[in-house]
Amino acid sequence: MADKPRLLQGNRDMFWSIMVLMLVCLVFAAIGGYVTFGQPKPGPVPEFDSHHALSQDAQTLGFPVREPELPDDWQSNSGRLERLGDHDASVVGWVTPSNTYVELIQTSADAQTLRQRGEHPRPDQRPMPLGGEEWTVYSGDDARDIWVLDEGDVRIAVSGQAGQSDFETMAEAAANVKPLPAN
Repeated sequence: MADKPRLLQGNRDMFWSIMVLMLVCLVFAAIGGYVTFGQPKPGPVPEFDSHHALSQDAQTLGFPVREPELPDDWQSNSGRLERLGDHDASVVGWVTPSNTYVELIQTSADAQTLRQRGEHPRPDQRPMPLGGEEWTVYSGDDARDIWVLDEGDVRIAVSGQAGQSDFETMAEAAANVKPLPAN
């Protein structure tokens, strides 16, 4: 009687072959620094020149762009242009002293478009009087809050994972500064 063809033998050989390959991949990932064991160590906050980015946005976008005057221990770490519906948005983020993230969004898009930003809806809204301005806070179960101030030709919004006091700091700083020169 002849042996069965290899294809008809048990799955045990295949299992052990895959295990050996996974072990080899894990070793290479560990050597390359893609896998760590134990608690991850926080790295330095990436540096980002928010002044330069916001100045460039003021030159190129068709709405007033503000540069908030924030405490020295806030560190800007990111910035980008984002498309919201048919409108551009300037988005710059900061890491706060409590090691949380706050982003400032400035756009000519309406408040409803900002409300829909991201993957999850924000069906709830409430007023937030702050620094003599009337902000609107949009919130939802699976979405980060977004605070929106309508300045007529521009909407200023604050979002992120920080607490209310950091949101208030950003909101007041953004609302109480004159727009950067456009030329």
